[in-house]
Amino acid sequence: MTNALALQAAEKVEAVDRDLERFFDVVNATLTWVPPPLRPMIDQIEEDVRWLTGRIAEFRDRVSQVCRQTGDPDRLRQVGTGWVEQVGDVLGDIAGTLTLDKMRTNVEWEGRAARAYAAAVPPQPQGLTAVKDVANQMRASLNTLANSIDAFWISMIVALTTFAVAAAGAIAAACTVVGIPAAIGAVAGGLTVVIGIIGAAVMALESHTNTIETEQNAIMQKIHDIGREWTMPVVGSDWEAGR
Repeated sequence: MTNALALQAAEKVEAVDRDLERFFDVVNATLTWVPPPLRPMIDQIEEDVRWLTGRIAEFRDRVSQVCRQTGDPDRLRQVGTGWVEQVGDVLGDIAGTLTLDKMRTNVEWEGRAARAYAAAVPPQPQGLTAVKDVANQMRASLNTLANSIDAFWISMIVALTTFAVAAAGAIAAACTVVGIPAAIGAVAGGLTVVIGIIGAAVMALESHTNTIETEQNAIMQKIHDIGREWTMPVVGSDWEAGR
């Protein structure tokens, strides 16, 4: 399943690449028509362009690393829903039927078998309800992780959209030789902002992922505890004493 927000972010990355290509086209076209009195500026501008190229390579490397790990929040939510619908709800329904007042054996059996049955049945709904609670916790945990992934990609989209504004201004400024240094600064500043936002978003997602991992470990421990504490009834041969 494709992450829709990650696709939007990828489209924004492509738009940034087009803006950068447009910027360099404008810079090169402007430098082609440099009048003689301004030619001494070209060496410095070319050095600034080389420096900016390095910043762009850093930006592209960072974005490429991030875009290779899109995640699948929709799938996480789907799995969480499966825990509730296929495990929690089913066991909850079963638990609702495991009461003595809803069983014919409560009135048709007597003697030791009836007493054994009366002792064995009541604890069972508690175990089933415990599993249902775990299923609900699992869905909540997976949904929270999915929301964190969505928040990360939204941050990416906002950052890349912000750069588009800086790039538009830089392209306009690069139409004149004297404006190129400021334009280079605008592009570099925009890239710095984007890299900063991406870095902060990555750290936030990693931090929350660690929290979710702790939650998942706690849930798995609960499942283990249920299996250990929810033991089979110890009634011996009392089941065979029918009347």
